[in-house]
Amino acid sequence: MKLTITTLCREGVFCDDYQNLNENNVIDFSNKRISVIYGPNGTGKTSFALLLSMERGGKYSISIDGRKYTETDPKIAYVIKDQNDRNIIQGSTEDFIVGDNIKREYELKRNLENGFFKIFYEILPDELKNTFGISTKSSFFYKFINSQFIKQYISEIANKAQKGRSIDRKAFLENISRLEMIDVPTFDEDLFRYFVDDIKSKDSLLQAFYELQLESIIQEPHFIKIEETNDAIRIIEKYPHVNDCIVCDSAFEREKQLEKKRHLNKTAVESMSAQSKKIVEQIIKRQNVNDPFNIKSKMKSALMSGDFNEIHDIMNSLKLYEIVYDALITNLFIKCVNESGLIEIFEEYQKIILEKPEFEDEDVMFIENFLNESLDRKICLARDENKNLKLLLGDKEFLNLDRKNLQLSNGEQNFLSLSFELLKAKKESDEIIVLDDPVSSFDSIFKNKIAYAILKFLEKKKTIVLTHTLDLIKLLEHQHTNCFSLYYMNNTVGEENGFIYVNPKEIKLLLYTHEFLALLRQEIKSEILDERAYLISLVPFMRGYCQLLNKAEYKNKLTKVMHGYNNEQVNLTEIYTQLFSTSIISKKYIISALDIINSNTENLQIINNENFPLLSKTLNHTYMYLYLRLNVEKKLVDKYKINTKKNEMLSDIIIDAFKGGNNDDLKNRAFFLSRKTLLNEFNHFEMDMNIFQPAIDITNQVLNNEKIEIMKKLQAL
Repeated sequence: MKLTITTLCREGVFCDDYQNLNENNVIDFSNKRISVIYGPNGTGKTSFALLLSMERGGKYSISIDGRKYTETDPKIAYVIKDQNDRNIIQGSTEDFIVGDNIKREYELKRNLENGFFKIFYEILPDELKNTFGISTKSSFFYKFINSQFIKQYISEIANKAQKGRSIDRKAFLENISRLEMIDVPTFDEDLFRYFVDDIKSKDSLLQAFYELQLESIIQEPHFIKIEETNDAIRIIEKYPHVNDCIVCDSAFEREKQLEKKRHLNKTAVESMSAQSKKIVEQIIKRQNVNDPFNIKSKMKSALMSGDFNEIHDIMNSLKLYEIVYDALITNLFIKCVNESGLIEIFEEYQKIILEKPEFEDEDVMFIENFLNESLDRKICLARDENKNLKLLLGDKEFLNLDRKNLQLSNGEQNFLSLSFELLKAKKESDEIIVLDDPVSSFDSIFKNKIAYAILKFLEKKKTIVLTHTLDLIKLLEHQHTNCFSLYYMNNTVGEENGFIYVNPKEIKLLLYTHEFLALLRQEIKSEILDERAYLISLVPFMRGYCQLLNKAEYKNKLTKVMHGYNNEQVNLTEIYTQLFSTSIISKKYIISALDIINSNTENLQIINNENFPLLSKTLNHTYMYLYLRLNVEKKLVDKYKINTKKNEMLSDIIIDAFKGGNNDDLKNRAFFLSRKTLLNEFNHFEMDMNIFQPAIDITNQVLNNEKIEIMKKLQAL
């Protein structure tokens, strides 16, 4: 995999070269799955990470193996932010715990949730509404359902506010599993459809029939008169322009006849019982109603003849469809549960949650053991009252809480949050993981553990590590040799910008002092362009090396070359030859601090830039640091008659030179003490023999600007 970066733009952070980056723009994962991008503070590493996480604006254009992505596409990487933006460990327990049993538990839990969702939100609501006419929590149909718990489940599922949420899942499965499929008697599909559709309608004939007190129906002798007068009234009203009888052609007075028939009809109706009146009003008088059970005609016949067998026939027919309704709806519940597999899933889930939860994944165990060794409170798994797994720190949950509420040190907070972010990243679908400055504020033990966690947790990911410290680079190397590619990020107007690849040879020099020493003994000979400048640039390193070898004589000689107020000459060739047991320097170079002060630093070319570009830059910078330091010391000691026995170090000389309280002294003191090049006392050579810092933490342009400012200030004194 290769990332080709052509555009990075965010709130003026990146210089113009990043608008169309066509060099130093490839991050290559072809041979190494980790790419470390080193950049001093202020380079834009965090802005690069924020762009990839699609936060806080900006735009980019990045190709991955030829496919182009911009800020309008889905994000191309999962970004673990720096400690300032990693204040809360966001996510749920499931996001971090990945052991097989726990993974299976969450899988079963998801299957249960999905299964119940499908039943309670999709299958049953749809079937209850379309097949059985139930869409509200109370329904006329409930009287046909024999099972009380099915009746209750239907009410809760049909409740739009609940949708079955209040149903006890365990009891639901247990109750339904005890039921057996009911044999459905033979029935007419059309009649069943009418049965459901009519009852659910607002003006239901069947509901009206069910609400009658059928046992109190009696023969009504005058009912025929009601039928007759109803027909007569209907005909007279239908032909208002006719004054002759349409049957016998006899003349009649229309209004008087209509009034007469209405009176006879009223008298006949008033003579009937209250139940019979209800039948007439709610059933017989219905116009244009679908009546496949012939309820209207059979009710008329029963009222006229007093033969109620046909009413019993209606009741028997409807009873069949009540039985069918109950059987179909019961079988629906049984079928849903059986086909869902929820019973088997629930049984397996119940067995797992009865077990004591323990970490199983090796990576989680690593975090658990290390944190439990380091913290007073233990990381553990526990179950809440609903048997859900919870990650606890001590006895309290810590996920999604502000870190300041965890009562941990800053380093402990960072380790905790970063460790769990790495666990989360391990489970993310994104193939590329970006870590922004992961080890800031950590002590050495935490740094080493984080280096291990990065390599172990993300072993199946492509990982970009953004850092401004060599410590992490060294730790990654020591955890797993040759495991990363290294890039130097530069973002300075007028310089070589982008992601500058550091070749494997220089990585070895950067990480291993013995590799650098081996280079100085032999291989560097063919690379040296200016032996004199080469030796001067190595003076601080050689002085630190003398300390390690207990070469006090050489160390003292080199010290004299490192102070501008000394004029003693030192044979640098002899010291180099003795320290590195080599004779690669062809001439004798006897140098004093004054020689360095008076040297020409323009267009320095110390070694070949092609094979060792980073070392070339480093030697140039070290030479310039030494040159500026000596010039400042020389000028201040001479001008202000500084006693160098009392004020040996540069910082002491500056303070003594400008010890007054006047405005000029304050400004001069602040100026010299704030310069990057002057603050450096080259102590890093005596601490860890790291020749590359602080040179790699300052750009050529910044160094040149500082040189101009310092030399101008010295001339003005």
